[in-house]
Amino acid sequence: MKKGLILEWFPTPNYLRMPAVGIDISDKSLKYIELSKKKGNFLISRYGTRIVPEGIIEEGQIKQKRKLVEFLKSINEELKVKFVNVSLPEEKAFLSRIELPLMKEEEIKNALEFQMEEHIPLSSSDAIFDFEIAKKEEVGKRDGCFQINLVAYPKLLIENYRDSFVEAGFTPLVFEMETQAFARTMVAPEDKESYFLVDFGKTRISFAIVSDGKIQFTSTIKISGDDLNNALMKDLDIDFFRAEEIKKERGLIKSKNNEKIFNALLSVASVIKDEINKHIIYWNSHLSDDDREQKKIKKILLCGGDSNLTGFPEYLSYELKLPTELCNPWVNIISFEEYVPAIELGESLIYTVALGLALRSFSLEK
Repeated sequence: MKKGLILEWFPTPNYLRMPAVGIDISDKSLKYIELSKKKGNFLISRYGTRIVPEGIIEEGQIKQKRKLVEFLKSINEELKVKFVNVSLPEEKAFLSRIELPLMKEEEIKNALEFQMEEHIPLSSSDAIFDFEIAKKEEVGKRDGCFQINLVAYPKLLIENYRDSFVEAGFTPLVFEMETQAFARTMVAPEDKESYFLVDFGKTRISFAIVSDGKIQFTSTIKISGDDLNNALMKDLDIDFFRAEEIKKERGLIKSKNNEKIFNALLSVASVIKDEINKHIIYWNSHLSDDDREQKKIKKILLCGGDSNLTGFPEYLSYELKLPTELCNPWVNIISFEEYVPAIELGESLIYTVALGLALRSFSLEK
């Protein structure tokens, strides 16, 4: 069990480990990316997106396992790869921050197992869980505590994902929460500042707070990019495809010629802004006096396909009085001075989770 919010199923000996393709799978799409190394530098071997047939996965839950296996087989026939690192649906995770007395680190897992039901609505026999030590506080020789980030998933859900990929011919090395994967690409490990991360996707939005190089908080809301389209469809009486075009072409820009579109999109954007603000206020207000200046949120970073909405970063920055920008998903992978990836920056934002999963393979080599 790795103490990094990682769920490993088939750990292989180091001498047999191969770079794995990162696969980000959700209700509507599967995104994959493969990284390779040449002379110490990362290169993109291949990448792509495929539409997941409707009804196979709903809100992260596999509803039609046989159809999922057939879909994954078709992907495998195309990619012809063995090892994969796969995302887990954020909305199915149970997360908790737990305080434990100081003990040997190898004893933490048993301690969590013993008291799991006090913190999440799953028994230890029905859950697969992992943890990360977020903070170690020592006061004298005997007093002190561990601050533990616990993540757990229903065992049946994990087994269904595992079995589906195995039956399709893949060997999944790691199953990982989406937030853990996209945080790996958005924030450099040596960066100890506090950031609010937003993954704005088609079916949901995931939030994460990273501080001291570790995830301290995650949350998911059902507001999504599709809600932007629905708002345009309703207010402008247009179909989905036209709404998607207008969203990309006109965006959240307040002008005389764009007023109706701006107001339609604002009805969704303002809800997202309020959710972000709520979490930032809570985080900042619960910092100790010693930590307040050092650990308060310094910046909002955006990823996900719908974070490309024109005017959205500027809107959040103005309303929340915090610098807000599209992330650079290559910050921990490549230097543009040495290699320019084939994916444009705007398009690469939809691969942030898959990139983090692919990058994880190389950290497993260490």
